[in-house]
Amino acid sequence: MTIKPKKIRKILLTQPNYAWLSKRTWLFPPYTLCLLYAAIKEHSEAIVFDPNFKNLSEEETITFLRKINPDLVGISSVSTEYFKVTTHTIALIRKHLPEAVIVLGGVIPTVMIEESMKIRNVDYWIMGEGEHSFTRLIEKLRKGSKDLSDVSGLAYWQGATPVINKVEFIKDLDQIPFPDYSAIVGATLHDYGNIKFKYAPGLLARNYPSAVTVTSRGCPYRCIFCAGKTVSGEKVRFRSAENVLEEIAVLYKQGIKEVIFLDDHFLADKRRALKIMEGIAKSFKGLVWKCVNLTVWLLDEEILRLMYKNGCTHITVSIESGNQDVLTNIIKKPIKLDKVPEKLDLAKSIGFDVIANFVIGFPGETWEQIRDTFRYAEKLNVDIVNFHIATPLPKTELMDICLKDRLVPDDYLENISNYSGYGKGLISTKEFTPIELEVLRSFEWDRINFSSPERKKAIARMNGITLEELENWRMNTRRNFGVNSMVNNIMSSSRG
Repeated sequence: MTIKPKKIRKILLTQPNYAWLSKRTWLFPPYTLCLLYAAIKEHSEAIVFDPNFKNLSEEETITFLRKINPDLVGISSVSTEYFKVTTHTIALIRKHLPEAVIVLGGVIPTVMIEESMKIRNVDYWIMGEGEHSFTRLIEKLRKGSKDLSDVSGLAYWQGATPVINKVEFIKDLDQIPFPDYSAIVGATLHDYGNIKFKYAPGLLARNYPSAVTVTSRGCPYRCIFCAGKTVSGEKVRFRSAENVLEEIAVLYKQGIKEVIFLDDHFLADKRRALKIMEGIAKSFKGLVWKCVNLTVWLLDEEILRLMYKNGCTHITVSIESGNQDVLTNIIKKPIKLDKVPEKLDLAKSIGFDVIANFVIGFPGETWEQIRDTFRYAEKLNVDIVNFHIATPLPKTELMDICLKDRLVPDDYLENISNYSGYGKGLISTKEFTPIELEVLRSFEWDRINFSSPERKKAIARMNGITLEELENWRMNTRRNFGVNSMVNNIMSSSRG
């Protein structure tokens, strides 16, 4: 392969405006883009451009692209749900920046590299973690190096032949710099941190401004619906407690009053977790925090009491099913259902707000087992129960089963953006149809969550909405079977 040295002076890091094609959108801090900026800023002139934040039109985005005229554009992708709008955005960039090098990274190429490489407007794809790979690729392009084999997770076309390098995950996460939000065009960390995520209690802060961070990567478990092992590896890798507290100190000096941990396994190293908690309480007066998902079997009285004492007042746990056979033999998640209620009772008695997540509609699951999930959820001492419908994602066992047994539409992978959405039924078996799952989910969600005035008040508070908004939300969810109501509520409230 012959590569001419590239004059890469200006680098633009961006993502789509997810609202362009009427998908749900989140005005979330561009954490990944700011990580990449921090990784390359010492040797590259770069900026972060987020057209999603101010809901920029295509025309406004084109005007900005032409004005900046970058030599290289790095595009982040957060979910296969946005495959279509990501492709649309890339075509827009290629049309108006025909000479720019375009690199696509993130979730989409990581779990759908074959489909991603059909987007011929892209020059290079990066699977897995990009902090080192993206930096390495830029160096190689500047030198005109012919050998790209040592760039982890890099994919590209060599003539008519696809070249796909093996993904190697970063072993020492302390090597990765903290995200730098200073290069975001037209927005600051505080602008993002003051957004109130109505209808999303796991992300809705209590204190503003807030910020997010990730302190560990990887998942050792085998849940059939999760692509976590592909995205971040089968082994959990941790940032040290000292490194995490150093980043929190940076955020705290910028006025951040709440930190939301996006980890899947924050508690997997108990000693490290305790150090982080104790460090927060000792050094950052008034700072509160929470984790978007805690592994329920790792919760114990010591952890819960220390979490609450040290600034955490909200927990979310993903139980998935209320039937032990489904959990063990279909979902393959190591939860013992008889142990969960006492943990959540303790959490409530300490003072936590508690959310429990469930998933229904797996191949092999019977109608009665699905009903068991609602019966189990109804008895839990929690504030909110969420029910999702099993959605086959690329690079998961669930996807393999669905494709092999033809349980999803034939064009599922080709049109994955149209089919995505955790309130939408897709899988059909002899036990259930998609519409049955949608109706059951929406009405059971309504029946269980809003069974008393006290629960209504708690749910309204945790979602950042009024009781009137709550009743409208309930009505829309019932009438749309939950498929579009949440999307519309989130988009209208976050844009407002």
